[in-house]
Amino acid sequence: MPPSSLPALLLGRPLANEEHAGRKVGLATGVPTVGLGAFGSPAYGPESALLVLAPLGAVGLAVFAAVQGAVVLVLLLLWLTFRRALAAFPGNGGAYTIARDTLGPAGGLLAAAVLMLDYVLNVAVGISAGVAALVSAVPALAPYRLTLCLAVLALLTVINMRGALDAGRLFAVPVYGFLAAFAVVIAAGVGLALVGPPAAAPAPAPVADEAGGWTVVLLAYAVGCTAMTGIEAVGNSIDTFRDPAVRTARRALAMVVVVLAVFLVALAVLVPAFGIVAMPQTATDYRSVLAQLAAATIGQGALYFVCMGTLLCVLVLSAHTSFVGLPAFFRLVAADGWLPRPFAVLGRRLVLTVGVLFLAACAGALLILFAGVTDRLVPLFAAAALTVFLLIQLGMAVHDLRVRRRVARERAAARRGAAFNLAVDVAGGLATAIALVITIVAWFLAGVWIVLLVVPALMGLLVAVRRYYAAVDRALSSPAPLDLADLRPPVVLVPTEDLSRLSDRALTFALAISPDVIAVHLAALEGPGSEDKERSLRESWATDVEAPARAAGREPPRLVTLRTPYRHVYAPLLQLIDGLADRDPGRRIAVLTPEVVKQHWWQYPLHTLRARRMRAGLVAYGGSRVVVMSMPWYLDEPDPARAARETTPAPSPGIAPVA
Repeated sequence: MPPSSLPALLLGRPLANEEHAGRKVGLATGVPTVGLGAFGSPAYGPESALLVLAPLGAVGLAVFAAVQGAVVLVLLLLWLTFRRALAAFPGNGGAYTIARDTLGPAGGLLAAAVLMLDYVLNVAVGISAGVAALVSAVPALAPYRLTLCLAVLALLTVINMRGALDAGRLFAVPVYGFLAAFAVVIAAGVGLALVGPPAAAPAPAPVADEAGGWTVVLLAYAVGCTAMTGIEAVGNSIDTFRDPAVRTARRALAMVVVVLAVFLVALAVLVPAFGIVAMPQTATDYRSVLAQLAAATIGQGALYFVCMGTLLCVLVLSAHTSFVGLPAFFRLVAADGWLPRPFAVLGRRLVLTVGVLFLAACAGALLILFAGVTDRLVPLFAAAALTVFLLIQLGMAVHDLRVRRRVARERAAARRGAAFNLAVDVAGGLATAIALVITIVAWFLAGVWIVLLVVPALMGLLVAVRRYYAAVDRALSSPAPLDLADLRPPVVLVPTEDLSRLSDRALTFALAISPDVIAVHLAALEGPGSEDKERSLRESWATDVEAPARAAGREPPRLVTLRTPYRHVYAPLLQLIDGLADRDPGRRIAVLTPEVVKQHWWQYPLHTLRARRMRAGLVAYGGSRVVVMSMPWYLDEPDPARAARETTPAPSPGIAPVA
């Protein structure tokens, strides 16, 4: 790969199909690859819950511990459901596959739409929370919050275009560094709490105690459930893992859930112990909950900045979970016919390029719309994530009912196991449903209405795509044998501006494929005053075209002049085609457009690009009777061997060439 190639520098060499198995990840790399979303969620889920509880004052800290305990309990129920789902539905679809196979096509469509929104929101929330952590450590960067968010998004997009393996290796160091750093913070906090009453972290005084009742508690529980987001990514990324993929995915899921549960339990204990309160991100002196906890336990020395640095990395990199899961999910949905087929095409690095770029564009739009503020995005994220969880739990409950019917007459242990699984799914589903209803009702005007509007719109779009492909397949189906009844050569039209080596070559090729060639001169394309070009062409036509054709025993091409009073390049041609089709309705008409190939970027503004516009117009409006061809002319003859070298690099060791 030439060093000057920008794609080579940014993305690396193209990968062969045979290298796909080698691009899968193991457990050590897979945990950072699919666990980033879950590891980053404790930075905004508990903080959002604590912010909701702020009106309760000191009582809110005690309630926070109970809310975190409830979230951890639901997390464990989800884990029991998800680990069975990995074995029962070992594809990349996760909630989509489960809902499609258990709840029917409508359930699958709903899951597909919600998953798309969930993954996009995960990117926006993760990046905005990471930048918030950076702003918390360096308040001078607050005015540049949105710019930083978009810059991080662009960097993550480029990294993920290289593939999950490269990204997982790159992200492993900050992820494991983050876990180690906050293990020290948690251990130090527990030690201080056991020794004696710790000093309160430097934070604003709590709000005075107010009567909030159960409404505030339920709101805190609902938004606190966003701390569980990210664990569903494992089910959507099974194909990312090496064989045995299901077993490796279940181990990765267990590790992610254990780390997340320990983190949430630690926050439930330490946040009340140190009197930490949440602050709105728009506050000028904003400091995140984790920043306050780290400062209170280990001070604000070098280790503090290591914690904040690794937290920043994990939060912004948590978006990587979506970059791994969503394109693979898109490929599955596209294979079912609900999404455009380009979403299922692998790019140069065996990456689903269209899905990656689509995700980046949608996440960028969300960041711009909500100014990169996490607090504004969390309610939407909660609604989408909780809906995904609920669909998985409902689907697995239906699956458990089917299993229970199958084992109804088998041994008692099998019946008890099926009943236990069903109870887990029902209990978890009820807890998730409560949180979802609260989220929709409480934050409807805060942005959740967008979810309720976008999800049905996405479902309608998926249905429209499916219907379009069904119509295309019906139109292209050919049950009959090949029809060779009419093999007459076509009438060939050659647009000719003047006589040149390019037009000569086009006319020669046209005469080689048909005896009926018409050279079409579009007069006055440049505007008034171009009559001399038409006169010169007619004067030289007899000697330069007709005479050589007769000498070669060919019927000379006819020269037809079409007026272009509005300087349109393809409308006059379409009128000529209509006239030819009326005279001979069954005959094909071919248009051969001569064109100088632009081999360098600076050549494009130096040419009119009429040939390109002409082809586009003929393809759009010519109909099935018209065949559009191109006659290229190169100022510098290209090197096919160079193109082969750039697109097909030397195979890696272990990749045998195809005989």
